[in-house]
Parts: sequence; structure tokens; C-alpha cells
Amino acid sequence: MKIIKPLIALSLSLASASTFAWSNHTLVSHTLLSTLPEVRDAQPVKVETIESFLIANEQKLETFLAKQETQMRSTLWHYAPRPDALAFKATGNADTIRDRFTRAIRINPNMKLPLYLQLLPGDQRNNKAIAPKDVTVFNNVTYLADVQLVQLTSGEMVAPVDVATSANDEPDHGLDIGLFTDSKTDYGQEYGFGVQPFGNPNLEYGTQAPFHMGFYHESSVLYSLGAFLKETYPEYRISLFKQLSEFAFENGHDYWGWRFMGWGMHYIADFSNPYHITPVPGNSTLDTLYPGVLGLAGFPQAQIDATQLVSNRHTVLEDFQSLIMSTAFIKHNHEHQTIKALHAPETIREYKHADIIHVFAKESYDKSVHINDVIDQTMPDNFVSDVTVEYSDLGVESQLVDIVKKESGDEGFQSLLDTISDLLSDFSSNGASYVQGIMAKDKPALGQVE
Repeated sequence: MKIIKPLIALSLSLASASTFAWSNHTLVSHTLLSTLPEVRDAQPVKVETIESFLIANEQKLETFLAKQETQMRSTLWHYAPRPDALAFKATGNADTIRDRFTRAIRINPNMKLPLYLQLLPGDQRNNKAIAPKDVTVFNNVTYLADVQLVQLTSGEMVAPVDVATSANDEPDHGLDIGLFTDSKTDYGQEYGFGVQPFGNPNLEYGTQAPFHMGFYHESSVLYSLGAFLKETYPEYRISLFKQLSEFAFENGHDYWGWRFMGWGMHYIADFSNPYHITPVPGNSTLDTLYPGVLGLAGFPQAQIDATQLVSNRHTVLEDFQSLIMSTAFIKHNHEHQTIKALHAPETIREYKHADIIHVFAKESYDKSVHINDVIDQTMPDNFVSDVTVEYSDLGVESQLVDIVKKESGDEGFQSLLDTISDLLSDFSSNGASYVQGIMAKDKPALGQVE
């Protein structure tokens, strides 16, 4: 059908508006991890390089990753099979082991993977600082301008909560960049994911969109017109890193057990933001299709306008959340509503693989209309409803609390705070389930579904 192309164009642009769910994942993961007994009470672990971990387990990894691939092909909602040529082989070559591993699990082989910690706002450590360029693959490192990064050394002992919290932000440093055939990378040609289904490949961070967004609950009409919307891979990443975490723990490499756990939790945190679960939060199927129809008729402005509004709403939500939580950490206000929302729940749901789609994603999807309405009600119209405004160019991030209170009063401010806290509480519940699923002693064998 002719509408497919404009619909694809719309979805490409909407999904590329922002691929960061929460602007700093350490903010949303630390409280949960530090209040979970399994993490809080865990003994310090010895820091080791990725090469050290891989070399020590090379033979076992070959078997493990082969079994894992078989499982992925049979169980995932949507999965692009890993090309057989990329299967991990134990060659004994220490010089190539990192590259063989990163390509086998299909992450960006150029990831820096340094030994480091990403600190909370207001935190102080004696460790030497590490530059953002040594952590991320991005050329534009402004998103790390206010983030404290410190070095670790091999053999150093470190608290598991610090490892997992730091790792939780790491997928946003380039883990999923350049993985498609049109990404203009050699590895993108090899990985088997095909052409990027959505997200803007021209943006430096745009190619990670299909790995950080999961459109699992759209209407059959939308899927029939844009089957590419099913080509999403967060479920794959969540499962991949859960199993790698378990493998590392089982083989006595706890540092990488915690680090892989943090990587997997990143995508669960992404799911708690409705802007990562549906292309246009608040829109009906008809509303989503309408700009595509106009584009077909020769009126592309509707697509441009829709993109602008989604981008502005997504970004303003991130900025508000980041501001209030950063301020709370700097002031050591651990009673702040958003931080308390992230405390580990008293009762933790047993982890099941099916929960990724039917609980984690569905909760967020069901709240997408509400979050859109609250943003509409609490933010100035020029921030979220004016298609001629690029919100990020306004430079008002540091003033958002005062702006929201002026725009909608204390009641509106509290409504927005309650809404964000509710989303964070979902992450707390789902993240805790994931952690306990990893740490559980009686879990299904690899190849079985929880």
C-alpha cells in the first residue's frame, strides 16, 4: 500500500527524536540496587579487564554462546539470527578475543569498555578522573559534561552496587551504535540486522533506537502497514545480558557478572519511559497514520510537525526528571519522592522471560496517554505544543522546576512529580525482579524459558 512509505518516514523521524529514555541511568538505578539485599550485602569484587574474563572462560564461552543462540532463535518475539560466521570460537588467540566476543554478541566492537565508575551527583572518590572520550564512542560528549567518571585498576576491590550502577548507563555510551547494513560500518554489514528499521541513521546516536525502543503493543492496523515496527531488539538485549551475567557469576568472575547485569537493566529502565514503548504517546492509530496520509497527498509538514512535538515532549520529560533527581542527590535528600519510588519493593515478582513484553513494556504502554496529558497540562505551550520551537535550543533545563510551578502551580508540579515517580516505581519493581532472576540459585537451564 502506498501509505507505507510515508508511515515509515514518520516512524523513522519520530523514533529518532531521542533515544535516551532517562538522561543518566545511574540516577534511576542506584537506589534500587543499594536497597536490594542481594546487591547491598554482596562482598566487594575484584576488578578485571574484559580480556581477562574472556581468556579465562574461552572454551566455556564457545559452548555457552552456541546454546544461547539456539535459544534466542526459538523464543524471542522478533529476532534476527546471528550469522553463523560470527559464532564465537575458542582459538586461544588473546589478541583477537575481545573482537571475537563483541562480534559474537553483536555489540559495537569499538566500545571502549574501560575499568571505571560513573558517580552520582555530589559523590566524591579519590580515584583519578577519566575523560568522557575514554568511556563513550560518541564524538559529542556534552551529555557527559556534568557526570563524574573515575578510573579503576585491575585487581582493585569495588562494591557491586557501584559496578552495576555505573554499567547501567553504559549502553548509552555506544553499545548499540552502527549495527545495521546502512550504518556505514564494517560490522554493521556483518551482523545480520539488515537495514535500520527506524531511527535516524544520520544522527550520531540514532542507530541505537531499535535496541532501546520496543513497539510491542501497537494495533494490528499499524503493524500491517508498518511491519518494521516489530523489528525491535530490547528483549534480545535484556535476555542476552541476563544470561551473560549468570555465566560470569557461575564461573567466578563476579565483576563482569555485576557489569553485565547493569547493562541488561538499562533496557528495562528504558521500558519505564512510554516514549520508548510507542512511537507517539497519546496518539490513536488514526492520529499516527494521519500525517503519513497527508505526506502521501503532498503535504509533508504534518510529519515534520509531529516529529517536533514528540521530540520536545520526550526531551522536556527527561530534563525535568534529571534536574529534580540530580538536585536531590546533591543535597543528599534520600527522602525525595523520586528516590523513594526507586526503593526495592517489599515483595518482588518472580522473574519470567515473558514479563519483558507483557509486564515491563505493557505497564509503560498503558501509561503513555496519561504521561502525554500531564506534560500537556504542566509545561508551557511553547515547550510542548508549538511546532516552530525546538525546546532543546531554549536553554531552560536548569529552570524547569520554577517554570512548571509558575505554569501549573504546586498542584501541577506535584502531578508531574507523581507521574514520573510512578514510572520509576515500575522500573524498581521490574528491575528488582530481573536482579533476583539472575541471582536465583534454582533457575531454568539455558535453553529453557522462565
